[in-house]
Amino acid sequence: MRGFHFEQVLLEDGWATDVSMEVDPAGHIISIEKSAQYNNFPRIRGAAVPGMPNLHSHAFQRAMAGLAERRSSPTDSFWSWRKIMYGFLDLLEPEDVTAITAQLYAELLTGGYTSVAEFHYLHHDRDGLPYETPSRMSEAIIEGARQAGMPLTLLPVFYAHSGFGGQAPEQGQRRFINSLDSYQEIHAAAEKMATEEPLLSVGVAPHSLRAATKDELDQLTRINPATPLHIHIAEQQKEISDCEAAYGARPLDWLYDNFNVDDRWCLVHATHVTDDELARIVTSRTIVGLCPLTEANLGDGVFPAKAFVDQGGMFGIGSDSNVCLSAARELESLEYGQRLFLQERNVISSKSQPDTGRYLYEKALAGGAQALNQPVGALRVGARADFIVLDMDHPDLYGRPREHILDILLFASDRLERDVFVAGHPVVSKGQHIHRDTISTTYKNRMKNLLSRL
Repeated sequence: MRGFHFEQVLLEDGWATDVSMEVDPAGHIISIEKSAQYNNFPRIRGAAVPGMPNLHSHAFQRAMAGLAERRSSPTDSFWSWRKIMYGFLDLLEPEDVTAITAQLYAELLTGGYTSVAEFHYLHHDRDGLPYETPSRMSEAIIEGARQAGMPLTLLPVFYAHSGFGGQAPEQGQRRFINSLDSYQEIHAAAEKMATEEPLLSVGVAPHSLRAATKDELDQLTRINPATPLHIHIAEQQKEISDCEAAYGARPLDWLYDNFNVDDRWCLVHATHVTDDELARIVTSRTIVGLCPLTEANLGDGVFPAKAFVDQGGMFGIGSDSNVCLSAARELESLEYGQRLFLQERNVISSKSQPDTGRYLYEKALAGGAQALNQPVGALRVGARADFIVLDMDHPDLYGRPREHILDILLFASDRLERDVFVAGHPVVSKGQHIHRDTISTTYKNRMKNLLSRL
């Protein structure tokens, strides 16, 4: 058996010192002993906290970060950004996707994420035809995750239509489009790969209510009822009005009226939500996937997180378009958006846990773990030993009371993450990914070629 001896660590029931933790060969925690005498386990100096699950990523979009920050119309919006994104992805080959994914995931690990749900909809060749192996792009994502050492929940995305009611797809969407049969072939191949990859799991992801009809959604929910089911929903105002015109209802109300939405689901964004819709989400114990920095970058709007959390709602965070790769900055943005909207401070907190940093962090841990369906989140027996070691010698943390550590991480400093462990193995050491040079060299070479064709 392997193990660790922590100077101080945030466990499920709070901070503890001199903690010994045993880990089995697969990297799962089999025992935790508090106030333990130092043993022969490696000593973890600093403050250890659970690694953060990232519940929503589009890996390939990392390579276009910064390329769409130029006003292109009088009313620049998500929809004008999407046109730029379509043009960029037209150039990508599987080898590009592997290199981008490995680079991104190495950076996400350095930024405090230790698992990711990849909302993967780039399936086909550049002409829109399937690869000889239809799951070729899924394999490219999985290989990138393997190179970086990132636990992955792969969410192959079903995308068949350009608008509500089964509208024909657009030319720019040709690399996404599947029938139910071809989608199930890609999904089955991913599930087979997951039987051979201990850090890989698979879920189902209808892209949105725009991209799948009611009958198609019904079939998708039946593919594997034991796995997560993620969907984009209610992200932009145009989506709301288009859904009302087509279906006579708002997207969230329509979804709840037609499907059994439960704790298996993750509603990504859900930005524009009424009070009644918010209550339905809370009651169903469904996770809302919030991506505050991407939502801000795209000008989507602000989700009513305070009202949602006050009612007992559950959320996790995602890096989405990957314009920012820090879990701490994503949570900071979530809180600051609420402060600006409500003109209050320390908004997402509670009477029982008034420390905003810790409250946000632990809420996102729990929601992310549920959405990824991985043994992650709080450090407890049975969970995977995914943790971040913060540098207590950093000037911003040195000598500070431990109850303020997460407040400082989120709101008062940058890059306090020193070491990162996944399944009990180091993947980041002294702030650098252990395979940084190899991964970044490959990425830069692929990007040089790719950008020359833009």
